[in-house]
Amino acid sequence: MVRHPLIDDVVGSAIVVESASPVVWLTDALASLLRRSADAGRTVVLRTGRAAAITPALRHALGAYGAAWAVSDFDGTLRDGRTGVAASDIEDFVHRGPELVGTPSPEHPVSADSVRQISIDLTLRHHPGRAVDMGSAIEALCHTVGTCPTRWGTAEPLTVPWDRWVVTQYAKHEAPGISTSYAVGEGFSATMTAHLVGGVVVETMSAVLTVPEENTDPGLANRMFDAVQRVADQVVPVFGVVMQRRGDADHLVRAVSHGEPSPLAVVVGPEAAGFLDRDGVWPPPRTTTATFAAGSGSAARPGADAADDGGMIVRFEDGWEALESFLDRIDEDRFLQLVGGAPLDPAHDEGTLDGHVRDDRMVGGHGAA
Repeated sequence: MVRHPLIDDVVGSAIVVESASPVVWLTDALASLLRRSADAGRTVVLRTGRAAAITPALRHALGAYGAAWAVSDFDGTLRDGRTGVAASDIEDFVHRGPELVGTPSPEHPVSADSVRQISIDLTLRHHPGRAVDMGSAIEALCHTVGTCPTRWGTAEPLTVPWDRWVVTQYAKHEAPGISTSYAVGEGFSATMTAHLVGGVVVETMSAVLTVPEENTDPGLANRMFDAVQRVADQVVPVFGVVMQRRGDADHLVRAVSHGEPSPLAVVVGPEAAGFLDRDGVWPPPRTTTATFAAGSGSAARPGADAADDGGMIVRFEDGWEALESFLDRIDEDRFLQLVGGAPLDPAHDEGTLDGHVRDDRMVGGHGAA
């Protein structure tokens, strides 16, 4: 591989990129290095100071291309910027990473100033008989908190005004390859991908929304339920995970701890509902379910009766244990055939599950990234 201008050092199979910038963006140059290194089987290690931040787009790209973020502390020691786990040297990120798992270093601070956020990772199948319209799901969810995307792009800075038609044309231009784009707005950031599975467009969106503090907006959950129904009227939701978390108001990712996120619900579309094992106790313990209709954009499952021909939202009463119990009910092999990736792939790449993935079977690949 011809040496890339961003490479500052090569340590074993690790390619080191140094940055003294207070905010590190996913520029075209850095995106190309991540792609080329992943193709060559090398690990890019971004090394920054402890006060640096990375953008949501770069956070996604690091996860998608198996790259690492190393933070140098004042004493010269290293830790993982995403998980806070100490590293003995750069090669630790190759041999143990790229995201280090374990107890965070004492040097990994706890955020003193954060806001409540909701992360939504949703996989959708576009109906083959309808025009593909990328971004409609993002707009529907944004409207629940009174915001909307304002800019988008494939590398940073994101300067192109948001336009669903243009986003869709970009995805079509990249087909049959995987397209990846990013969008931002006031209190909002998202990653969108699209790829073809069996001639059907599969879209994934991973969005983070800043929302009012708990118990200050009692209608929020119902508005999100209504948004899912509007999405189902246009496309076919397959599977989604909704998490409650803390984060920075500007949506940048800093090398600090915001505490453990909490799973709130999963969205199971009409097709994926057929992959659920409903033997024994249903719904699973510590969950409540609500159904939504399969609209004009949703294809009915062969043999399904009218009562079952729809999707469901499963809400969790105790977070992780309930999520794990639910994931045990999914036929993963059939899910992989449907969307070309495991159910939690988008959330894993976005970092929603950093340090909290309890079932490694569900995040084994990056087919949806």
